[in-house]
Amino acid sequence: MIFVLGIFGVFLFYTVAFTEDPYEKFLLIIPVFFLTVYTGTRFNVGGYDYHVYKYFYELPAFQNPYGYELFFVLFRDILKFIGLNYNYFLLFLSLISNFFIYKLFISYSSYATLSFLIYLSTFYYWHNFTIIRNFIAILIFWISLKYIIERKFIVYISLITLACFFHKTAIILYPFYFLLNYRFTKKSLILLYLFSFVINPLSFFIFKFNISFLGLSERLNRYRHIVEHGNFFEFSELFIFTIALIFFLKDYTNKENVIINLNVFALFIFITFYRFAIILRFLEYFRLGVFVGIPLLLFNIRNKHLKYIMLSLLFMYLTFKYYDTITAYAIYNYKTWLI
Repeated sequence: MIFVLGIFGVFLFYTVAFTEDPYEKFLLIIPVFFLTVYTGTRFNVGGYDYHVYKYFYELPAFQNPYGYELFFVLFRDILKFIGLNYNYFLLFLSLISNFFIYKLFISYSSYATLSFLIYLSTFYYWHNFTIIRNFIAILIFWISLKYIIERKFIVYISLITLACFFHKTAIILYPFYFLLNYRFTKKSLILLYLFSFVINPLSFFIFKFNISFLGLSERLNRYRHIVEHGNFFEFSELFIFTIALIFFLKDYTNKENVIINLNVFALFIFITFYRFAIILRFLEYFRLGVFVGIPLLLFNIRNKHLKYIMLSLLFMYLTFKYYDTITAYAIYNYKTWLI
């Protein structure tokens, strides 16, 4: 438990004590290094998926009983060929993912240390301890946002195709090259969300689609009988935050517009597919909008005292969220193979 609380304490300290000048942004690499070791050397932590991926990783080359995507199988076989066992496989994944997250937060966030704290308190364990295959595709999408902003269509499409060969769900990301660059007006946003409410009763039709690419229809049919709706608490958080972004931010850049639109479309998906929690897994691709959007919103508050009050309230809320997260995923049982 000391490791679990310690890693949160380190990022909380950095967020409170450090500013965002270039030198201190560079110093963020220190807690990111500890986070990498902490994540990458976990032992028997990550629920059912930890053991599933361990079994899969230890199979002979080319064996794929779960029908995982081609590039993930090749990725496993290459790392095994160079001599990495499952423990070092997880460490390698942690090194790569945390490096790219660090670069993304430095590039997109108004306050990178706060973005890390938000991520650690909410979805970090889910992404890095559980949905490993999906998270590789998510990271590729987050990296590809640069090419949406720069209007490099071929590069974006190539990266999304790569993501599809790690996780089939990335197929939904092709049209977002155009959608995330769109500048919504208040009227168009109202129409978008009215449309989501209208089609919500028809959302079950997604299970009827015949999408042969990467066998996506087969995967949808496998989950069609899972009856579980979305989390209302999570929906309320996203709803309040997205509305605040839309109404309080003015004169934002193209980069900020993409970040705002990640939340706009996340809320659209949440409303549309609220009745099917399994479909809401698509929301994982849009989480970067929250991690980067909250600092963007807070640091556009001009009143200094109000800004500090909001930050203090956020720190308290993130402490609660972190406790809730480590309890929900039993992370308090964390063990490392280093000691």
